[in-house]
Amino acid sequence: MSSLLPEGAGIVVGVGVGAAASAAIEPAVEVPKQEAWARNQNKILAATLMAALVAQGALELETGHASANREGYTDEKFDHLVYLAQTAPGASEALDLWRKGFISTDLYAHALTKAARDQRYVFTDDAYRLKELVGLGDVAYGVVRGILPAPSWVPVAPPTSGDKVPRFPQVDIDPLELAHKLGFNEDMLRLMVGRSGLSMAPTMAAQALFRGIIGPNDYLLAIAEGDLRTEWAEAVRETARQILTSDQYTEAALRGWIDVADLPGLTAKHGLSSEDTDLLYKIKGRPIVTHQITTGLARGGTYPSTYDDVPEPYQKSLRESNIRPEWASLAYANRYSYPSGFQIRAEAQAGRLTRDETNQILLEVGWSPHWAGHFADSWTGGTTTSGDPHVGKAQTQLWTATHKAYVNDRIDATAATTALETAGVTAASVPDVLRVWDAERDLVRAGLSAAQIKKAFHEAVLTVDEAVARLVELGWSTADAQTYLPL
Repeated sequence: MSSLLPEGAGIVVGVGVGAAASAAIEPAVEVPKQEAWARNQNKILAATLMAALVAQGALELETGHASANREGYTDEKFDHLVYLAQTAPGASEALDLWRKGFISTDLYAHALTKAARDQRYVFTDDAYRLKELVGLGDVAYGVVRGILPAPSWVPVAPPTSGDKVPRFPQVDIDPLELAHKLGFNEDMLRLMVGRSGLSMAPTMAAQALFRGIIGPNDYLLAIAEGDLRTEWAEAVRETARQILTSDQYTEAALRGWIDVADLPGLTAKHGLSSEDTDLLYKIKGRPIVTHQITTGLARGGTYPSTYDDVPEPYQKSLRESNIRPEWASLAYANRYSYPSGFQIRAEAQAGRLTRDETNQILLEVGWSPHWAGHFADSWTGGTTTSGDPHVGKAQTQLWTATHKAYVNDRIDATAATTALETAGVTAASVPDVLRVWDAERDLVRAGLSAAQIKKAFHEAVLTVDEAVARLVELGWSTADAQTYLPL
């Protein structure tokens, strides 16, 4: 058999050279060694690797047994290697699976054993399964909200029951005991309780200070306990201070309590611009009603005006009623009451008001110019000249006498026309008056009895011929009528 070693290799080996010589030989023998194994593929995996493959499902157990037997391991010993190669959930994962009911208590204990946990530290009762505790912050909030009993050092313990709203039931656990289980002493619990409960809101605390419910230090404490630094306390207090609204400031300017020039600075406290302030002033200030405009102009008022156009105390009254200054003069002109239309008519017809005076007073009470002129003409006969009231009285008396005489046929139309014009009736109106009176006279004639006709004859209201004609109209004969009248 020829040597597989390279030339000179035997000499090196023969002289027994150390590690350096061995390293030099390895490359030379590696290739022949690989070729030898390629021709003889009968090497097996180590039993531990075979056990890992079986544990991971890559090989059947029987295959592993056969391979292990060739290395001198019994089946039982190989099974031990497979068990050793198998893994189980870690302690934390196994505890979570156990709590959630995915694995039994036995499997949980097995996982701890597989992790080489000393059996003295394997706890499988419910006390351990449910051993988790809330954090110290939750314990502190439980005390603040009254869900846990308050320790003696809590200033004011929450009530344990409600009046009308049912109280959430309190958990009967000592909060200090919970803190101890979490690794905190009583001082740490006190610290957390103190920082967990909030005080009054800053603005509410400022209002309580204004009302004397709390003191200055209480207010500062409320600021600090509300997570706001105390250097902001003064700003919060002044922001919470009540001030008038923009509407109220505007009302005050309209009513004269503050100067209008100061209004923009006051409404600016609410962020209102000067332009919006001016618009708000116009919105809040009111005008007078339309009818008052009509009567105010007729009575001598002017538009636009200022408050200075109105004397006191009217000026103050107008300002405090929100009437804007441009309407002040017209409003002031409406300060008096006026007689009714009936009273005006009576005075006009009695001759105590001229046509112009009647027209003007009707305008001042709000009549339209058309109807004021119409009724002024109607009630005064169109006269526009004022004079002695006795003249007016005499004209009224003449009107009455003329009316009676004409209706009773004592005067004719010519005489009535002269008398009416003397009484102040315009020539254009006389025919209309006589036409109405003619209708009235016909009614009077139709209504006289024989005795009334006779009386009218004796009083010279009717002539003989008129009286006879009236009696004939009633069905008398002419002879009987002439006989009857002188009796």
